[in-house]
Formats: sequence, structure tokens, C-alpha cells
Amino acid sequence: MSKKLILTKHASERLLERKIPLKDIQKMLKKCVRIEDRESAATLCIYKESSTQYYTLVLDEMPDQTTIITAYESGKWQIEQYQKVKKK
Repeated sequence: MSKKLILTKHASERLLERKIPLKDIQKMLKKCVRIEDRESAATLCIYKESSTQYYTLVLDEMPDQTTIITAYESGKWQIEQYQKVKKK
């Protein structure tokens, strides 16, 4: 059984604004590095699109659904976290 995927209004707007293709969301969710953000209790899903392009999805994951809260181009910290996890 697959999880239900929900996009907040904010996430939908950010995906359009930042030209992150909606069709790529499933691929991003499957291949991203997940990091727990202790401050917000959200999950950061960091995805490497190319050698110079990374995206971060901020998720609220429940057993039966995943809610995308926002999406943005990854900054230096997210890219470093991605690289640390991938080196392991």
C-alpha cells in the first residue's frame, strides 16, 4: 500500500515559483536523503538533481501519508548533509 501524498498550498506555490517539476516529486521522495530536523520536527528530503543542482523538500511524514510543507533549492548546509550521508 502506498502512502497518500499531500501538498500544502504553500508547497504548491513554491514548487511553481521555483520551477520544481511536480512530475519529479515521486522520484525525489524515493531517491532523497532524509534528515530529521530537530527544531521543527519535520523531515528534510534532500535530492540531488545534478552535480550542481539539489532540492530540499520539507516533509511531515505519517504512517499513512506524506505532506510536503515546502520545497526549495538546497543551500550549502543541506548539500553538505547530503554528501555526508552518501559517503557512509
